[in-house]
Amino acid sequence: MIRIDFGTLFEFEQEDKKRKKENRQKIADFLTLCETHRATVVEQRDWHTRDLVHFVGISTYLVFTITISDQYLAIQTSQIREKFQTFQCDYVSIPDRLAVSLEQPPIEKMDLHEIVACPHCEKKTPYDGYMQHCVHCGNKMDTLIKTCTSCSNHVGYHPSFNFCPSCGTELQPQTYEGPPLNELDPNSLIWGIPLEETPDEDPFLGGPSLS
Repeated sequence: MIRIDFGTLFEFEQEDKKRKKENRQKIADFLTLCETHRATVVEQRDWHTRDLVHFVGISTYLVFTITISDQYLAIQTSQIREKFQTFQCDYVSIPDRLAVSLEQPPIEKMDLHEIVACPHCEKKTPYDGYMQHCVHCGNKMDTLIKTCTSCSNHVGYHPSFNFCPSCGTELQPQTYEGPPLNELDPNSLIWGIPLEETPDEDPFLGGPSLS
């Protein structure tokens, strides 16, 4: 399912002729596509801005979306309702505009990332913060987090990092006794985590005497 989005139309058209022309063209394109593909059109009020109406045209392989201000473009919203006899609903789920991509490989579906090179067979092997052995040869992997000796002595980097992203200095493995990396960063986006907690400042430090 592919989504085609025409954006949100809420501008004060009487003050901007160019914007008015663009809005009319977007609405015309939305109507043409819905009609050409025999789409079923549903509408949903925006949960946060009740003036905005989300129109969704649903066909076999395509979804067309446009959001229109019911206050400033009331005539246009009425035309869409009359032309397609829209169905009103409280919620409609549509494919995200960023979701149109190639099929994910199986390893990505398992939330495992090929980011650690095995020191024995030199093949990349999944590492999620828990796994300790290479899935290709079975030997124990080097899963120690690394630190920079130049600029970030108290910041740890992922085992796959060889050089500091801040200064370029070669990173050194460091023994780390703490929760697995995927608990510190469940989204696997780590590139720098503090290894030591910074002490909270005394809120009364330097303040006026209470005596």
